[in-house]
Amino acid sequence: MENTIYVVEPGDTLEKIAKKFGTDVNTIARYNGIADVNNIKVGQILRIAPKSVEKAEYTVQKGDTLYNIAKMWGTTVDKLAELNGIRNPDKLEVGRIIKLPYEGGDDIYIVKKGDNLFDIARMYNTTPEALADFNGITDPDSIEPGQILRIPGSDYMSGLDRYTVRSGDSLWKIAQRFGTTVVDLINLNKLTNPDLIYPGQILILR
Repeated sequence: MENTIYVVEPGDTLEKIAKKFGTDVNTIARYNGIADVNNIKVGQILRIAPKSVEKAEYTVQKGDTLYNIAKMWGTTVDKLAELNGIRNPDKLEVGRIIKLPYEGGDDIYIVKKGDNLFDIARMYNTTPEALADFNGITDPDSIEPGQILRIPGSDYMSGLDRYTVRSGDSLWKIAQRFGTTVVDLINLNKLTNPDLIYPGQILILR
């Protein structure tokens, strides 16, 4: 099933566009890697995929990592690597077509006054760290009423057993983010020098 290309026009919202094409806001946002569904720009090019689409493809762009692509689609690095026969997840060629195990839109939650990530995570049997990571939230205390959160599924949660180091990371930051300890990370990954981790390195978390 081919995608439809749509160019955002003045007055457009994702809700209007979704109704026009018989899909939903979350499906369009997920398919185009849009973190803020209320922030689209005139002239922006959107790929529209019907909700019934079972598989999709993504063209690797400059700066992409398999981790970021997996997060965008609510899947795991391991699943993408297996589906595409990728032996080295740290090496992606710009322009390569990645097959995506797409299964429709995520569950979403609209933040209400007084909400916090801990309570929302408990409602959906997930963790605050997973919610923050899945939605690109750098400050877990900064969620606001009306904000739309995507809820990570079981595939994504299983992917949290591994983490791809990003620029600016430290073992302490990673440990805090995923509810583990620096000592456990050192032991699990047999690190001889915990100060020498590098972007693209894959760490075992549990």
